[in-house]
Amino acid sequence: MTNSTIYNNSSFQHILNTTEDIILEKGCRNTTLKDIIERTGLSKGAIYHYVESKDELFGLILKSKIEEMNEAFNQSIARSLHNENIGEETFEVISQFFYSRQNSKDVGNYIFVYLLSQDNEKVRNILKEIYKFSKETGAKWIKRGQENGVIPENIDAEKMAVLLMTFSFGLRVTQILSTTEEEKIAENDIFKMIISTLTHN
Repeated sequence: MTNSTIYNNSSFQHILNTTEDIILEKGCRNTTLKDIIERTGLSKGAIYHYVESKDELFGLILKSKIEEMNEAFNQSIARSLHNENIGEETFEVISQFFYSRQNSKDVGNYIFVYLLSQDNEKVRNILKEIYKFSKETGAKWIKRGQENGVIPENIDAEKMAVLLMTFSFGLRVTQILSTTEEEKIAENDIFKMIISTLTHN
């Protein structure tokens, strides 16, 4: 079953949404497949049809968020091209993709840091897959910007995507460690500055 098929499946979306709710209540470490089974009302077999472990499910939640952001980007591009202009909305989406500011409704940072703390090969493979998928998506977006004349052609899309992913992953951790609103605002401003360099020669 492909990613797009999975994410379009209403049962799987129910699992993802329920899991996010439980994580916000209990945290990643204390969330169990038993909790998810009981809360979703689905059978154990129905859950294991999609995933073999909660860590795999957490990884799929992160990938689903990338898919959602990719759809938002494509819609923004379509609207901008219709108006013959790649507007600020498109680059706001790009900023959100590379920099997910932590808030009470976004569990992405919690999941990311939790998975980093797990020392086993299966989780490492999940993180590698997420990184690869994120990098490829980011490079595709940069190339799209180059095609439409808003990102300089001399920028290497692949290398820039790696650079932005490096900042992005670091900022996910920093956001959790930040203790004041001023620190969070500063981090947000720094990342906006990095993103803005894409549009200037």
